[in-house]
Amino acid sequence: MWFRNLRFYSFSSPFSLPDDFAERQQEQRFRPCGRQELASYGWYSPFGADNDMLHHRIGDNVLFCARKEEKVLPASVINAEVEEKAEQISAEQGRMVGRKEKQTIKEDLIHTLLPQAFSKYQLSWGYLNLEQQFIVIDASAASRAEDLLALLRSTVGSLPVKPIASEQALELYMTHWLRKLQLPAGFEFGDEVELRGSDNDGAVVRCKQLPLDSDEIATHLVHGKQAVKLGLEWRERLTFVLENDFAVKRFKATDVLMEEKDDLVDATPEQQLDVDFALLSGEINALYPELLATVVNTDISE
Repeated sequence: MWFRNLRFYSFSSPFSLPDDFAERQQEQRFRPCGRQELASYGWYSPFGADNDMLHHRIGDNVLFCARKEEKVLPASVINAEVEEKAEQISAEQGRMVGRKEKQTIKEDLIHTLLPQAFSKYQLSWGYLNLEQQFIVIDASAASRAEDLLALLRSTVGSLPVKPIASEQALELYMTHWLRKLQLPAGFEFGDEVELRGSDNDGAVVRCKQLPLDSDEIATHLVHGKQAVKLGLEWRERLTFVLENDFAVKRFKATDVLMEEKDDLVDATPEQQLDVDFALLSGEINALYPELLATVVNTDISE
């Protein structure tokens, strides 16, 4: 178990889990879609379907997982069926089928097809750090993270969180680092960057496997482009791409970190998850304050 993306949310007021959190989770446990439901979303055990535990706690770190089921009804197929039915009515009754009637045909068709539709499933992971008062969610899209936050909010009753952000646009800081070729302590440049024009020309330059101190990148910076995505390495343990909304993408452990990982022999799923979560949370908990400090310790007025 390893997160691939990180979206951080900080608490605006002190937060603790209710004593009956486990019972509240059970009330919103994932259940499969009913015959006429398009989607279902709820808590799912980090240990798998056969386990009743809906979260796992190590110290002040609480791991949770949600599952989503969505019925697959391709819009193109539905629309084609609606048009075919409308044409049939027009031919038989000698009249045009209006928009409102087409909508009724569509709703009836979905009602008929839903019980036969295939399902797709998706797991969403996150954990809560009660000591440092933040939540991190493994989601590439903000909307997916918000779904998990909404489930947690409805479970605990109140969740005063907001996405972490810098006082000024993060691309200003990332661009400053590139221009100066200097990063805050603990961080090193990776080998990729995305630059965008600061005006309305829409120019985008994506560089991979290219030294970030190259003349090519320097030229783009001189002509006003700003860094909106920047590859970084943290203390030789983690690599990732930092985006201008503070999202972390392509979050990976380095060989140095993997060599330190404990390899269990004949471990149960519960034991393996415990080890993996301890490693993951330990690294993220150490990274989080240093990631926030990068903007605090950078004077972009220079």
